[in-house]
Formats: sequence, structure tokens, C-alpha cells
Amino acid sequence: MKAPPAVLTIAGSDSGGGAGIQADLKTFMAHGTYGLSAITAITAQNTQTVQSFCRVEPKMVAQQIHAVMEDIDVKAAKTGMLADAQVIDAVCDAWQAHGNVPLVVDPVMVATSGKRLLDKEALDTLRARLLPLALVVTPNLREAETILDLAPNSIDSVEAMVRAAQEISTRFGAAYTVVKGGHLPGESVIDVVYERCTGHVDEIENKRVQTSNTHGTGCTLSAAIAANLGQKLQVVDAVRRGVRYVNECMQTGYKVGKGQGPVNHSYAMRTMEIVPTLHNPHPFTEYLKAQTNGLWEQYTGHSFVRQAAAGTLSKQAFIHYLKQDYAYLKHYARATALAAFKSDSLGRVAELVDAMQACVRESELHVKMCNHWGVSQREMEDEQESWNNVAYTRYIVDRGMSGDVLELLVAMYPCLLGYGEAALAASADSRSQQADNPFGPWIAAYAGDEFQAAVARGRRVIEDLVREDVLGGQRLRRLAKTFRDTVDLEIRFWDNALEHN
Repeated sequence: MKAPPAVLTIAGSDSGGGAGIQADLKTFMAHGTYGLSAITAITAQNTQTVQSFCRVEPKMVAQQIHAVMEDIDVKAAKTGMLADAQVIDAVCDAWQAHGNVPLVVDPVMVATSGKRLLDKEALDTLRARLLPLALVVTPNLREAETILDLAPNSIDSVEAMVRAAQEISTRFGAAYTVVKGGHLPGESVIDVVYERCTGHVDEIENKRVQTSNTHGTGCTLSAAIAANLGQKLQVVDAVRRGVRYVNECMQTGYKVGKGQGPVNHSYAMRTMEIVPTLHNPHPFTEYLKAQTNGLWEQYTGHSFVRQAAAGTLSKQAFIHYLKQDYAYLKHYARATALAAFKSDSLGRVAELVDAMQACVRESELHVKMCNHWGVSQREMEDEQESWNNVAYTRYIVDRGMSGDVLELLVAMYPCLLGYGEAALAASADSRSQQADNPFGPWIAAYAGDEFQAAVARGRRVIEDLVREDVLGGQRLRRLAKTFRDTVDLEIRFWDNALEHN
């Protein structure tokens, strides 16, 4: 099995397990990356208080970084609590010795209580040495005020957050500054992302989660961003997914200890159900099929296909199906184009364009078969869509418009995957291969190498998207429901054809 990307945290240890390297390593694992650590300080803390801490000697901090990076191909890293100026210097010296690896700097300098964690010398060193090395810096409002020597609580609006993000990147050289807005009041939380080279600003808005279990949210966000960068996501996408992960960690949190509890880093570990193994190389596909509660087997073993394989299907039912499927393929091609539009990878766009062209070739097969039975293409074009067809195609388009590319492809997946499986099963019936079976060419087309290759490509795209994403909780349930709904609509599509027997 291919090793996951390695991601390094350079931070302090939280004996309570909710923040620091403990939170970072949990987050790295939840994102499918391999976590590495260089410990800068050791704390004795719990959910109520930090009782004491001691820093790790700067030389030892540097040695940890060197040891890891000399042996392991680190794809991204983050820093957290760095204790003092000497530790910051050691981190910067070690980091500069190992080339260009994306670095996320979480400038931990103000405790939740408001107590300053870095003295002036350390703050000056962080500004002068560490921030210029950062691809992304992630201050909260109090940390942004400290970095910019602003009065406490002076960043009191989204506009002020934007100005602070711009100034931090401009003055100190960070390529991207993410100012976190959790301390601003309101029903929503807005985080601001500023890109220095373009001046572009993104605002990421999420509904506020009402919970006291927020210990370690800053560590968790910076770790999630680093993990996403290690997975080769673009920066803004890495931040957006990181914010969503933290939001869902908070939504699924639970009480630990007597004080401010941690977020639930492991909520997304439900993806263990869909991790590729030697015996199950397509786990998300199998997971989706299992979630249909028997509908999948009903679909792929549908009486319409079994009658076609046996040669007993009525001509009227098959012609009705071909006309309706011809109309369906137009919408399917448009949905494929929408998926290409929503994709941010040129390789994936090219794959989806190929899939759209395959829809055209499939429609040509329908025209050819109808012509064989005396039905012209004009008649096919003029055929009124059945209510099943309208419901099905509009459902797919709705999922495409309201969801992301993964949800759209999941909505389209039962058609591609199901036809492939149903055709293979039907082709195993020797009657489907008899010369006098008029439906044999239809079955052979979907059981043939070209369509089966298309199924394999579509499956690979979806499985790859899942490995890039964080699936858990509500999102996973929604994707399973989308797949189940479209399987049901496929069954009704063939049911409607049989009504014309």
C-alpha cells in the first residue's frame, strides 16, 4: 500500500490531550496523513488549567526536526507553541536547512484566559524570522492584535479582520494570512483568508456551534490546513476544508473533564469503513451499495434486464425505454459537463469530458437500435419525457447545483456502475448471446470493454475524490442518501418501461 503523505508538527505537548501535538497528530490521522512531531515544550495541564510547563532545549528541538526531515519526505508542517526566542531561532535555523516545504504557522502567543505566552523578545523573533517562512499564518483576533501592536479588542469587525490580514502578510511576508473570527459575536463565524501576491480576500462563513468544548480549535485548524497541503490541495481549498473539519469536530464534541473540553477529532475516523485494502480496493463504492439496504441488488437484477437477456422483453417496452433513455442521456451529458466545470484539476476535467463524449456514443447506439425497428431519430427527439425521467434527471441536476463535484458524481454513479454490473450479469445468460435475441447487442454494448473501461474510470474518479476529502457525520450520510435515492430512481425508470409491455 502506498504510504500517506508525512506531515510534521512542531509544537508543545498537552497532557490533557485536547491541544498541542496531541490534537495535531489526531488531526493528521483523521486526514489520512502520517503524523510526525518535534516537541518544543511539555505542559502539565487538563481541561481546567495549565499547572506548569517546561520548554525543551532549543538544540533538542532542532535535532528532532533534523532527524525527521533527513529521513522522511515531509510534505507539509505546522508550528504551534514555541516557548521563547531561542526555540523560535532554533526552529527557523533547522527549517531553512531543509528546503521548501509548505509551513503553517499558528502563532500561539495568547492563552484563552488572555495571558501573554510570549515575551517581547520572542514576539520580535517570531515577526522577524518565522512569519516570513510561513506559507500560511493563522492568528485569532487577539494574536493578530498582538502581532500588529494593536490595542486589545480593536479588531472588532470583518472589515478590521481584512485590514489586519493584509497588514500581517504585507509587513511580515506570509504568503497567506488567515484571521480567525471566532471571538467576534454573532450567529455566524467568519474567517478571512488574504493572499499576498494577488490581494484577493476570501471570507469563509459557518454557523456558530454552541458548545463549551472548544479547547484546541486553533491547533486543530492549523494541523488540518497542513494535512490538506500535504495532500496537495490549493491553499484556499486547504483552509476551507480545515475550517469545515473543525466545525464538524465541534458539532460532534463530547464532555471530557470538568472544564473546557476538547473537540472530537475522531468523528471523521468513520472513514475507516471506506479505506482501501487488499481485499476491498473500492471501499467507498461498496459502502454506498451496502447503504441501499437491498435496493442495489434489486436494481442490477431488475426484471427488465433479465427479460432482455432471455429475449422475452416486449418490443414496445424496449422502444419506450430507448426513447426515454435518449432524453435522459442529454441531461446526463449536461450533468457531466457541470461536474467538469466544478472540478479544479485539468486531468479530472479531461476525464469528465471523455465521459460526456461517451454519452454521445451511447445515444448513437440508441438511435441505431430504434432505426432498426423503424423508429426515426426525429421520433426520439419528439418523445415527451416521462415523469420518472423528469424526476430522475432533475434530482441529479439539483444535487449538482446544491452540492460539490463529489455529490454530483455520486448522484450520477448508479447509472454508470449499475449498467455495467447489470450487463455483465445479463451477458452470463447464454440466451443473451443467441443470434435471434434482439436485445443481445444492447447487453453486449454495456458488457463490452469500452463501457466497462468507462465504469472503471468513473469509479477511480470517485474513489480518488473520497480519499482527498474528509467524510464523516452528516456529509457521509448525505452522500449515502444521494446514492440510494438515485438507485431507487433507476429502478423506477425500468419499472416504467415494463408498464409498456
